[in-house]
Amino acid sequence: MALQNFIKSCFDRVVASDYDGPTSAHPIIVLNSLKNIIGDDRQNPSKLLLDAMAGLVERFPQRNDDQAVLDRVAKDGLGLTVFIADLEDVCQCGNPLEIETEAARLQWVSENGLAGIDCLIEVALQDFDRLGLFAYHLQRANVFNQDVKNTWPHTRCLLKEIAKSPLPDPHDRIEINIDDYFSPLASCLSSLIPSLSAAKRLWGGNYVRIEGYRRELSHWFSTMSVEESLAKNMMNGLEDYVKNGGKFFIGMAENFIGNPEWEAKIIQLEALRYFAKNVSSNDLPIISSYLKELTS
Repeated sequence: MALQNFIKSCFDRVVASDYDGPTSAHPIIVLNSLKNIIGDDRQNPSKLLLDAMAGLVERFPQRNDDQAVLDRVAKDGLGLTVFIADLEDVCQCGNPLEIETEAARLQWVSENGLAGIDCLIEVALQDFDRLGLFAYHLQRANVFNQDVKNTWPHTRCLLKEIAKSPLPDPHDRIEINIDDYFSPLASCLSSLIPSLSAAKRLWGGNYVRIEGYRRELSHWFSTMSVEESLAKNMMNGLEDYVKNGGKFFIGMAENFIGNPEWEAKIIQLEALRYFAKNVSSNDLPIISSYLKELTS
């Protein structure tokens, strides 16, 4: 099976799984992180990392009622009008059945099935600490080798995570200088690095509802402190990777496989890979300090 098709099959399988763990550890986050790291050598993809993807998707039982939900809503009738605002409203109310019903109604009338998932991502960003990292990686998994006929499992995966806890009210947009938040911060806990990378990538994305995304992201960014880093030492191989690419992060990821906390380490590693590729050379020592902490 071609690499893209294999990865897509893993994505499709895991978004259709019954998952009852914490949203921040959802397997789609791990899978998309592995996909990005594997992408550093597409010609000779790491068998160890591919096997880790295959093993992860088989760990969770699969849902078997996705189509039944769509059929039930169609049988009950879609009504004369279907509005995105109705889906937004029921998400705020927090009734899982109503959220699912409105999302299914929107799925039926959407030409490509993307209106519902775009709306739900904006809603999810209201609770960025709980849902932001997951929403970003789910969105990327959905558009990877995209099949618009198979967006409903992705949408349902997202709405199930949203429905696990009540959402805060939508936030007002706050004027910020996004450049202040580009570099990983000396004051930022290493556990927040994945969320910071997700927020940065969502902010810079080309999305239909980008203004809504940025409204919620601006609130989250405003809660973070910005401080100068004093880190000076550079990890061997990092600067060469930034300049020339290579297997620097692939090798680290392979060393994590089998570790009891390998999934969390992969998520953090992928976030640091993103920052390494997108910060100035002056910021690479702080990346290096986080990598040393992760691998120690």
